[in-house]
Amino acid sequence: MTLSQSMYTFSTNSDWQDFGSRIDLQQLLLDHSLDHIRNARWFGGKAYEIRYVRPDHCISFVNSGHTFYFFIAEIGYAHHNAEFYLIPLALADVKKDEDVVILANWNELQIVDATSLPAFHRAMFESVIQGADVKSSNDRLVFDCGFGLNKDQLYISSRNPGVDQSNSSIFFNEKYFMKIYRKLFLETNPEVEMLKFLTEEGGYANVPAYRGSLIWSRKNIAPVTFALMMYKIDAQKDNWATTGDELNDFLQSFIQGSFSIHEFVFEHVELLAKRTAEMHAALASETSLKGFKTEKFNPVYRAWLFDHLKNLVDGRIQMLQENHHLLDDEAKRMAQLLIDKRETVLKFFEKIKKKPLKSLRTRIHGDFHLGQVLYTGGDFIIIDFEGEPESSIADRKIKHSPLKDVAGMIRSFHYAVSAKLFYSNETKDKDRLSLQKAADRWFYLIRETFTETYLQALGPQQKLYANKAEINFLFLLHLLEKAIYEVGYELNGRPDWLKIPLKGIEQVINELEKYEG
Repeated sequence: MTLSQSMYTFSTNSDWQDFGSRIDLQQLLLDHSLDHIRNARWFGGKAYEIRYVRPDHCISFVNSGHTFYFFIAEIGYAHHNAEFYLIPLALADVKKDEDVVILANWNELQIVDATSLPAFHRAMFESVIQGADVKSSNDRLVFDCGFGLNKDQLYISSRNPGVDQSNSSIFFNEKYFMKIYRKLFLETNPEVEMLKFLTEEGGYANVPAYRGSLIWSRKNIAPVTFALMMYKIDAQKDNWATTGDELNDFLQSFIQGSFSIHEFVFEHVELLAKRTAEMHAALASETSLKGFKTEKFNPVYRAWLFDHLKNLVDGRIQMLQENHHLLDDEAKRMAQLLIDKRETVLKFFEKIKKKPLKSLRTRIHGDFHLGQVLYTGGDFIIIDFEGEPESSIADRKIKHSPLKDVAGMIRSFHYAVSAKLFYSNETKDKDRLSLQKAADRWFYLIRETFTETYLQALGPQQKLYANKAEINFLFLLHLLEKAIYEVGYELNGRPDWLKIPLKGIEQVINELEKYEG
């Protein structure tokens, strides 16, 4: 929808080509675009008080007679670290019915958000195809053409999806999909690295194949990712929705007094476990790339991981204590269990510092759950390799046991069955104990199916895990870590769902008390 109300008009004799060097004009644009930025779907700072907005960089991109800018805005907050957002800009003559976001008037033309402009689409696509390298005084725009991209491919069509997203997206030729990152991290986005490696070195087919990217390369400073182009995936729905559909049948059988899981549910779980194992095997491929070489559990990593886990436990306990008044009696009981068992949990986590381990660490997905898997009707495609949202970009690239991904998926299955049984209208009058028994039975069957199939799919010659004892230890460690992490997520967004991760913590603590090793 074109924005035109109260539109600021620049009164300047400067040419559009001068905008990139005019900090005063850039600041004016930001000042008068703040409401648009604040309300944009891609803006992640809505919960914070904005203290200032100011230009950070404005990188010129000239293509076929058009001058575009990759404009980076720094947004500072009163009680939060500053963030950087990318706003691609173009000058256009916008027609009345065009679906373009206008930010300001510039003489007889308009400054627009370029992500919805066909001329910008074409420039981006052709630059990736050509592997363009656009140089300026101290930086470069480096377009990478992926190995699998047909360099003779012509630009035929482009469109934006009709939904708001946290990044901006473009479909090209109904064959390729480009993600333009809005919130920027001041180094290479892990998603680009992961997809490029899995596609071009790991030979893993169950991801959107890497087809290209745009990196802002700066002298003596880490490069920044602006865009990623992938092969377009036609999928029916994500696996959270698919699992939810399958749980509807289970829910109906429970209401009718029986316990029934269709065989195809186990088949889907087994297939997902196989695809997960294949992904981890691909990430453990022999490579000369330092960022993807497998590593051992060295003292530096062990110390870092324990400190991370200890800070996580203490931070979540503090959150539970501060929000104690929001919890019902059952949630209070489960929260108190974590508080009472803090020393038990930390004693278990402390084993990571000195326990003999011969298993390996690799790059992992890092935010692996049912919503990150698309179902095509016959197979699964794994997406969104940006990593754990609360972690810094540097931390998202740390190598871990791949069992951290396995634990993430197992926790997601626990969420799925808990949400279906405890938060459905059909079960609101059911006895909670019987609901919990049914949920536990379903969960442990699915957990066993997934983990056993996963290890079988890796095969007897796998090199990631030294033995079953190490597998059990690392799996429980990351399962508990994930459940404790989820406490913060629910307290910040869905306090009513807090009992799901608290139950997960309770389950793992019960296992720890039987655990030896």
